[in-house]
Amino acid sequence: MTHKHIVIIMGIQAAGKTSFVKSFVDRGYHRMNRDTEGGNMESLHLRTHELIKKGKEKIVLDNTYPTVESRKLINEIARTESIPISCHLMDTSVDDALFNASLRMVRKYGKLLSPEEMKALKKKDPNSFPPGVIFNYRKIFQEPTTAEGFDYVKKIPFVRQWPAEYKNRAVIFDYDGTLRTSSGNEHYPANIKEIQIHPGMAGVINDFKEGGYILLGASNQSGIGKGVVAEDVVVECFKETNRQLHATLDFMYCPHTIPPVSCYCRKPGVGMGAYFIEKYKLNPAECIMIGDQTSDETFANRCGFKFVNVNSL
Repeated sequence: MTHKHIVIIMGIQAAGKTSFVKSFVDRGYHRMNRDTEGGNMESLHLRTHELIKKGKEKIVLDNTYPTVESRKLINEIARTESIPISCHLMDTSVDDALFNASLRMVRKYGKLLSPEEMKALKKKDPNSFPPGVIFNYRKIFQEPTTAEGFDYVKKIPFVRQWPAEYKNRAVIFDYDGTLRTSSGNEHYPANIKEIQIHPGMAGVINDFKEGGYILLGASNQSGIGKGVVAEDVVVECFKETNRQLHATLDFMYCPHTIPPVSCYCRKPGVGMGAYFIEKYKLNPAECIMIGDQTSDETFANRCGFKFVNVNSL
């Protein structure tokens, strides 16, 4: 019985491949990965072939492998060398991948990177990529089958686990349409005089505060990116809103416009949720998102928060 074996671990970006590959490395498999080895996929596979010829019997490769063509050469090498080859597909959803990418970014840089920062880091940090990379993978993905040459294909379910210290709870409020409305021409206030506090929200916030919840705010502010309102004015309006509510909410906002989706922070994207979870060591299952838009509800679902429509309060 041969002990030779080639394993490929594949899946969407930020699927959790690196964590899973460790189980094979711990069993004596030699890891081959383009991020660490450099070059393109063809050169990686050719170097893998050289290692096999030199006596490396167990190899694990972890890359995205989105298409049949991207997996073709390694299957041919396995057949040439009469080595069993198996495929482990990380069955991670796009939503989970986007969350993973956001969380990894926050843990590494202490913040969500802007589209410009991600572009500047493209060569230095291949793991800090814009969300379009994940969306493109979904578009071109071809599911692996044994018809390609694999001895078997196994799907690995993604299970999110939080360390024990992630135990705090928070309530996250949308601002415009939830905590406040505007007397101006836009749905958001363009100056502090346009702020109109939503009736009853001061009491709602106080109830959550007395219940031990951390008070947070998450808001899309595309007017900044459009050049309609200055960023310092937006921040001033947030602070004035907090003052009128007699509450201190730690707020975040996305200044970017769409299309295209170029950042992780714009709701229903999960970036602001990932940032707050990491900063405050939140248990998502104990957190509540209060908003008025479908984007708020989708944001909550993707982050693992309970959603409450403000109109039901």
